[in-house]
Amino acid sequence: MKKTGEKNLFSHIALIILAVAFLCAICIPNRYTEPKRVINWDVKEYYSYLPAFFIDHNIEMYGWTDDKPGFDQKYWPIHLGGDMFIIKMSMGNSFFYAPFFFIAHLLAAPLGYPADGYSFPYAFALLLSGAVFAWLGLLVLSKLLLRHFSDKITAITLLLLGLTSNLYWYATFEAPMSHSYGFFLFACFLYLTELWYECPNWKNSILIGLVFGLISLVRPSNSIIVVIFLLYGVTSWKIISEHFQLYLKEWPKILTIIGLTLLVWVPQCLYWKHITGSFIFYSYCDEGFYWTDPKWFKVLFGFRKGLFIYSPILLAALAGYPLLWKRQKEYFWAIILFSILNVYIVSSWWCWWYGGGFSIRAFVESIAILSIPLSVFLTWISEQKRWLRITLSSIVLILALQSSFHIVQYYNEVIHCGEMNKKAYFHFFWKVNRPDDYWDYIEIPHPENRPENPEK
Repeated sequence: MKKTGEKNLFSHIALIILAVAFLCAICIPNRYTEPKRVINWDVKEYYSYLPAFFIDHNIEMYGWTDDKPGFDQKYWPIHLGGDMFIIKMSMGNSFFYAPFFFIAHLLAAPLGYPADGYSFPYAFALLLSGAVFAWLGLLVLSKLLLRHFSDKITAITLLLLGLTSNLYWYATFEAPMSHSYGFFLFACFLYLTELWYECPNWKNSILIGLVFGLISLVRPSNSIIVVIFLLYGVTSWKIISEHFQLYLKEWPKILTIIGLTLLVWVPQCLYWKHITGSFIFYSYCDEGFYWTDPKWFKVLFGFRKGLFIYSPILLAALAGYPLLWKRQKEYFWAIILFSILNVYIVSSWWCWWYGGGFSIRAFVESIAILSIPLSVFLTWISEQKRWLRITLSSIVLILALQSSFHIVQYYNEVIHCGEMNKKAYFHFFWKVNRPDDYWDYIEIPHPENRPENPEK
């Protein structure tokens, strides 16, 4: 633990740099700030609750045709038959959009824009919301890391993850996707987990219940983070027994955590009840998981969207895993088991490449957890002999630069959003702009696609 009162100059500077980098990306006019590009695809579904309820007063989607709405229209609901339409995604993102949405709605008309929920003020508000919460996630993460690592190591970790991993992309150009909010919530959950075990009071119990509820509502599969809470501090069977005794002793607080988690879901359940007549409804219809056929290698190391291929800086975090037991023992089993289960769940989804996007976007939230083994690895490097320290630091720098270059390539549409392959990857490796023979290397549809018939 750091000594109290110690100044954290470097981490403060890192947070300022990150704030400037995020704001520059969303404030400089480019194709990613165009309303039709911002409020599109998944974002359109996450966002639908707000304009449908507060502007159009048509949460039931009355008046829709039997044909699936096109992308040039306001909504993209799922047709359940007859006059019944439902918003596919859960409403967790809308909770985070809401403050920015209402400000945009107040300012749209005075600024000369249509107050329809889809003009520029609303699009910018969504971009700003994602950037703000991603930055707040890094702020919370800094508080967590400073409890275990030096100010310099914390600052370097924040800059590496915030500027060179795929977190940067989803904190800026595609900020309204669910991942920046999930990253913020993951960072809060980690920090609150430590606080709860140090002092399981009502305040910490209420906060962790609300945060976990939001994590599950924003992206239900991220509920697996409960493993971190259950296994934090576990280094032996004796500790498991002590945890169980603590839960029994603090059972009112545990029930509060569970109750507040469920409370967060009340608006969603009421919406489902209003539309379908049932409080619980699976709105993804035929989409699901292939539990016996996870594509874990392709998800992590495949040239189509592989996490470590397009964000190679995270390999430095992977290198920190073997060091966890000696240096951050309280997190060892929690992070190991979470990582295994998370990779399994992410790679079992029928669309394991997660459609269009930069790298495997379903792992962006987990970068909050990867910050711990990354900081461990960077600390270990700082303790080595000079020649080894320089060598390893140079490798980390190369990984960071390559990660950043991939972001530039993706921005310039050199890296295809969903159909990359090994041949294309190496042909485009150092190209900043699309080559003339670009489409000779891209196969659409991708031969690795699997149908929407997951195991039941």
